[in-house]
Amino acid sequence: MAVKRKANITTDEFRTLNRCLHEAIADAVTAFGEERENVILTQAASLHHRLGALAEEQRRLVDIALQTLAAIQTGNVGATGATGVALVNTLKELRELIEVTLPEIRLISGMTSRPPEA
Repeated sequence: MAVKRKANITTDEFRTLNRCLHEAIADAVTAFGEERENVILTQAASLHHRLGALAEEQRRLVDIALQTLAAIQTGNVGATGATGVALVNTLKELRELIEVTLPEIRLISGMTSRPPEA
């Protein structure tokens, strides 16, 4: 703009402009970094909460499966009765929970393919 208007700019004015630009860029970079850090922390807290809920659901289902298996093992109830059906349904629900959540967990973690089998 100064060139277009053929205005003279003193060395001090140029240094002041340069300092202002430098400070503005530094402030923008700092603000961007802080916002990015906040986003990362929010995402991490959300993932932590979701994984905790998943673990609780898995624990609940495994506990039900163990209780029904223990009842069957006592010999007082049959494996083909209601207790056996409850065990099978619980194991199916656990398998479905894993099938639904495992792809999402892999995607979030960046693991887009299955690890090699040993």
